[in-house]
Amino acid sequence: MTGSLHVVMHVPKCAGTTLEQHFKRHLGPTGFWSPAKRTRKIPLEVLGRKYDARPPSRTDDISVVSGHFLGKSIERLFPGRQVIRSVVLRDPVQLMISYYNYRMMRYLSQGLRPYPFELHLRSMSVDPVAHFFLERWHEMSWQQIARLSVRAKVAMLDETLGSLDRVVDIAQTDELAAWHSRELGIPEVAERANTGEQWSKDTGWQPVKLKDLSPGVRETLDTRLAIDRYLWRRWAMGEKISFDSATASPFLSSEAVRPAYEIRRRLMRDYGLLGGA
Repeated sequence: MTGSLHVVMHVPKCAGTTLEQHFKRHLGPTGFWSPAKRTRKIPLEVLGRKYDARPPSRTDDISVVSGHFLGKSIERLFPGRQVIRSVVLRDPVQLMISYYNYRMMRYLSQGLRPYPFELHLRSMSVDPVAHFFLERWHEMSWQQIARLSVRAKVAMLDETLGSLDRVVDIAQTDELAAWHSRELGIPEVAERANTGEQWSKDTGWQPVKLKDLSPGVRETLDTRLAIDRYLWRRWAMGEKISFDSATASPFLSSEAVRPAYEIRRRLMRDYGLLGGA
């Protein structure tokens, strides 16, 4: 055993790149591991484990594991190690808007085309953070997720988040970086990375804000994030609330039409074409 293993879950657009770059900078390629995608040959939705389980160095040398693809089975690669787990969450409405702006700026930097926010919203799963945890951390296939009731999903995620050492709001990212860093014996201040401000400056994209969305789009956005909002409020903000399963958007009916929106999104992104519904 070579000390604690820090597992930092990286929910998209929740300051994960800032944390990962900090650990990589101070621990080097042998001390920090961000597992890659397991394969590009088949959709990850059909697999259990989503990450490539081949570490870049001896596991005894690795102090921090973080990334979009890691799942809970990764801890079996580090037998005997005390595991310290954390995650950053944020207001799911702001997360969705941030994700949209990031996508548009990344596409523009690649010579691709932007598309409307509503198309972005419809092309994504309802409650994307909840389903990210189920797919990546719990290593579930789409078929397994589809069989779960809303109550079962929420119970599973409550248990998961309740078992972590720290669950914080994005406003507490600096505090979380310092908390991990003290244990690791590295500098506590993490420099900002992958910021929207820099992307906007580089691409000329004017970020969309909540006030820019129509009332109808805002209502749609609100109804598609019931589980995510509950998880953020309960576990990151510390509110004493319970979940009303009746407020959740149906997963299967949304998934049934999502491929059509994904096709439209790709047509607009790649060719500037709207495509069929």
